[in-house]
Amino acid sequence: MDFILPVLLCTVILAIRIPLAIIAHFATFLFRNECLTPSLYQRITAVILKTFELYLPLWLLRKLFSGSARGKRNRWIKKLDANNEQDGWEGYLIADGVDQSEIGKDVDMVILYAHGGGFVFGDALLLSDTFIDWIRAWRLSYGARTQILSLEYQLAPEHPFPAARDNMLACYQWLINEKKISPSKIAFAGDSAGGNLAVISALHLINQSYTDPPAALILLSPYVSALSNTQSFINNASYDFTDVSWVNNNINLYIGDPNLLPSCPMISPLYESQTSGLPKVFACVGGFEIFLDDVKDFIGRLQQNDVKTDFVIDEANMHGYAISRVLSRNGAYDHTIIRIGKFLYGEKKLISEI
Repeated sequence: MDFILPVLLCTVILAIRIPLAIIAHFATFLFRNECLTPSLYQRITAVILKTFELYLPLWLLRKLFSGSARGKRNRWIKKLDANNEQDGWEGYLIADGVDQSEIGKDVDMVILYAHGGGFVFGDALLLSDTFIDWIRAWRLSYGARTQILSLEYQLAPEHPFPAARDNMLACYQWLINEKKISPSKIAFAGDSAGGNLAVISALHLINQSYTDPPAALILLSPYVSALSNTQSFINNASYDFTDVSWVNNNINLYIGDPNLLPSCPMISPLYESQTSGLPKVFACVGGFEIFLDDVKDFIGRLQQNDVKTDFVIDEANMHGYAISRVLSRNGAYDHTIIRIGKFLYGEKKLISEI
């Protein structure tokens, strides 16, 4: 019954905020605003999600944004049988014909994926439908055999930094050492906070030099700076569903140690100077995102260090568009699948051209 009061509070707040969002939308027509603005659907969606972030307790957010029930009955998904209890991570294999599949066997690429959720919620199966869309699309276009290992990493505040990063590195070592998969057939990927984990894990590998980094990074609206001090945090605050104060609170929970500064490159890879050893990077961000300027700056720094990049700004979209068709505008979700496929498998000839 603990959920009743938070849900009632959200209902009351939404009863006020949704009409205000509708008024704000039509006001743009009255004042002939020539700048690109969110659609009415995007405005209402942003209001709803932002209200959930701010007013629902963390335990309820975790239940609301969980894909575990879906995964239990899905023929595409199999929980991995790995001896990883001491490392704290679990994982799920998403593959076509998963019951007959062995991870890394007869495949072109294994994507090690870290989900988003501000480091505090989300789970490995939340994006299972998206992963299936990826696998199907790239098989049809390139004949590519893709497997996705979706990582169930430890969440803050129960497990602050570096627990999640170390989970990802331990899983990577398991793929290489136990499953004998070459780093050339592994990509790190993630959205939002998961994009952060993908980057800092790869940076750790190139700086420690004890294991080769993966072949590629796929960063979908990645969180690359914990300072929240760029212009897009101001300009897009009312457009994006990611609330600035919620982000700042989460990063404090994630860092845990008061002696660890938010600008530390282990937390904010935007400020890492040694990036020249990174593999090729695909990154995308929406034009309505509060993270827009940070991602642009990060990709610019990678390019200055001669890291091969494929960078896309989808002007009409907000956070999460690349992983959710519900949040996508103008077909950006499907376009992103095509772009990632070309990034990973561009050297393969399109089946339509054969």
